[in-house]
Amino acid sequence: MAEREQLEDALKLLYDALDSGETVRSADLPVSAELVAAELARDAGDGTLALTDAGREYALQVIRAHRLYETYLAHRTGHPADEWHRQAHAVEHTLDAEAVEDIARALGDPLYDPHGDPIPTADGQLPPPRGCGLSERPVGWAGRIIHVEDEPPELYQVLAQAGFAPDVRLRIEATGTDGTTVRVAGHTVTLSAGQAALVQCDGLRPDEVFDASVIRLRDLREGETAEVVSISPLVRGLARSRLLDLGVVPGSVLTIALRGPGGQPVAYLIRGATIALREEQTERIMIRRRAASEAA
Repeated sequence: MAEREQLEDALKLLYDALDSGETVRSADLPVSAELVAAELARDAGDGTLALTDAGREYALQVIRAHRLYETYLAHRTGHPADEWHRQAHAVEHTLDAEAVEDIARALGDPLYDPHGDPIPTADGQLPPPRGCGLSERPVGWAGRIIHVEDEPPELYQVLAQAGFAPDVRLRIEATGTDGTTVRVAGHTVTLSAGQAALVQCDGLRPDEVFDASVIRLRDLREGETAEVVSISPLVRGLARSRLLDLGVVPGSVLTIALRGPGGQPVAYLIRGATIALREEQTERIMIRRRAASEAA
C-alpha cells in the first residue's frame, strides 16, 4: 500500500505541475524511475518528465477518487472542512474503481467538489473551467465564489473561518497595498495577496443581487428582531440538518432570548421555541435585521 500511495502521489504532483505549465525534473521526483518503468511517465529528453496517456488517465482517476471522497465527507458526515483534504488523501489510495463509482452515484455524479474543484468524469473528462481570480475584479464588483483552493492549508483555514466557500456572494469594497477588502458572509474582511489568489469568482446569476444588509447572527443585538436569510455552505451534513430541524430556515423570525454565563451560548426565540447556539454556529447563519414595524 505504501508503494501505491507514493506512486499515486507522484502522479498527482506531476499532473498538477504540468497542468499549471510548470516542469518537473526527473531528479526532483524520487519515484521518477518507477513511473517511467510503469510507462506512466517518460523522459522528455531534457531531464524533465512528461506524462504518458496512461499516466494522465491514472492521475485523473486518483484525483476523481480524492474529490469525490471530499464531497462525500462534506455532504454526508459532520467532519469539518479543514479535515476533508487530509482524510480524502488517506482514503483515495484504498478505493477501487467500483467503490469510486458507487460514491459518485450516491452523490448524484457531482461536477465540482466542495472547494469548487472540477471532478474528472469516469472517462477522464474535466468539467469546463469557470470564473477568474478575485484579484482580477474591480472595486464595486459583486459576484459568487466558485472555488476556494484548499492548499496551503493554513491560508485555507483563514478563508474558511471568514466564511469563504463556493456559492457565497461577495462584493469588492477596496483594493490597495494592504490587500483586497471584500464584503462576504455578513462582514467585511481584508485579504492578503496570497489569500486572494486562492479565491475564484464568477458573476451573479441574472436573478441574483448582492444584499449588503445581510449580517451574521452573532452580530444581532439585544432587542433586535431578524429573519434568517441562509446558512453558510460551510455548514454541511449532520450539522446543517440539525439547524434546519431547529427551525433555522430562510424567512424564520428570531430574537435573542437570553445569554449564558460569559455571554455564550446564546438562546434565541424562533418559531415559538427557544434554541441555544454556540458562537461558531452563529457565525455561519446569515440574517437580515427587521425594522420595528416589521417585527410587530
